[in-house]
Amino acid sequence: MSGSLDWARLSGGSKYFSTLCFFCETFESENEKSILLEVDMSKNSENLVTLTRKEVLEHLAETKSLAHFDMRKANLVKIDFSGCDLREANLSYANLKDALFRDADLRGTSLWSANLEGADFTGANLEDADLDYSKLRGAILYRANIRRATLPTELISREDIMASVQTGCKVGVKRV
Repeated sequence: MSGSLDWARLSGGSKYFSTLCFFCETFESENEKSILLEVDMSKNSENLVTLTRKEVLEHLAETKSLAHFDMRKANLVKIDFSGCDLREANLSYANLKDALFRDADLRGTSLWSANLEGADFTGANLEDADLDYSKLRGAILYRANIRRATLPTELISREDIMASVQTGCKVGVKRV
């Protein structure tokens, strides 16, 4: 039995194109040749596939890690992402109404223009996350880490957001 390892590395010219690595191992036996191809792409690769609701649910059944996944524009209403690793995931334009993100790791995640109405981010880490233009009304941010997060302050006041972080009230709901 003989084996060989062929590898090629292609990289784009800007930060939006990530390095793409192909690893191909060829093993030959008497009358059989099998090829194993592994493709490693990061979230910024132009060849990424956006996950559907069904694919997200199937992946969540196997593991709590969706880091670097592309789920933009997906309908993810009422999905429980509690305790999930969603670092640097792309959830822009996603419908996440009433979704649960309790104690989830969302560092560097894009939630740009996402529908987050009624979502629960209690204890979530939203450091460096992009929530600009997202719909946060009715969301709960109790004890969430929003350090360096881009917040939709043109749509909802910073005071309402901070009140939710500190007291657990819903964002944009009148306080007495």
